Amino acid sequence: MGIQLINIENKNMKCRFVSSRYPSAKALIKATLHILASALILKATPAIAHGPIFSPGPETLYKNGIEFELNYFQSKNADNAENEQSVGIGYGITQDWKISAELPYLKINEDGSKNRGTGNVHLETRYRLWRQDSFGKQDSISGFITAVLDTATPALSNGANDLVTGLAYGQESLIWQRWASLSYRYNGENNEGFKPGNQLNADASIGWRAEAPEYYKSDTLWMIELNLEQSQNSQQNNMSLIDTGGTEIFISPGVIWAYRNIAIKGGVQLPVYNNLKGNQNNADYRIKLALDINY
Repeated sequence: MGIQLINIENKNMKCRFVSSRYPSAKALIKATLHILASALILKATPAIAHGPIFSPGPETLYKNGIEFELNYFQSKNADNAENEQSVGIGYGITQDWKISAELPYLKINEDGSKNRGTGNVHLETRYRLWRQDSFGKQDSISGFITAVLDTATPALSNGANDLVTGLAYGQESLIWQRWASLSYRYNGENNEGFKPGNQLNADASIGWRAEAPEYYKSDTLWMIELNLEQSQNSQQNNMSLIDTGGTEIFISPGVIWAYRNIAIKGGVQLPVYNNLKGNQNNADYRIKLALDINY
């Protein structure tokens, strides 16, 4: 414990008494800084941790937390269009380990034919590998594996199971948020010998808010993403198909509005670079809307 010096003077002598009842100024400053840092870290982390709209983030749930999601996705290229609505649920096994499931319903218009029905179920496990709290910010890295099960309506099914694996990094602070992710999708081969090309995805995102968030006030985060998709050629009986594969890059502005345990997300993907192989239609746009609720 620190000490306090007390001086008592009279005509003939000067006395110095030592007291250990109070901490020193250095100890007080150190304790105050620790308290402020903890408060800023807590204040910088809203009830729902924000993640990117079109790419994976490192966010997990608190232990025994439940997450409910409603998603809408639309994409268009030339005369082809896809509309998807999905419902998802997540559970926090621990504060670092989250599992989730998602069931989509699809409406697809492709090459003049229209099909609709349930899509493939997605089952995901996500684990936070690293977390560091510092003054007013938090950094974290998570790994994830997603199994895409062949459960779709026959007209919409590829007839095989797929697997997605990757890493996601995020930094949350009072005003700025940053993310980066790298993932790879392994597509399965169906009974007819058809195998869609595997896909590499790389993403970088940044978000900004006008003022520091508070739990009892709404929080608006403006963001922009850069998304790269690089696909290999699809194969039929181990033979590469000409009009498949290639590279696309999108710029994706969006916004997240959150209040306590509710978040609404919306964004649009716009192509800025296309290098697709053979005769393929370039993407026109993609739109995504989402409602997230945590319990």
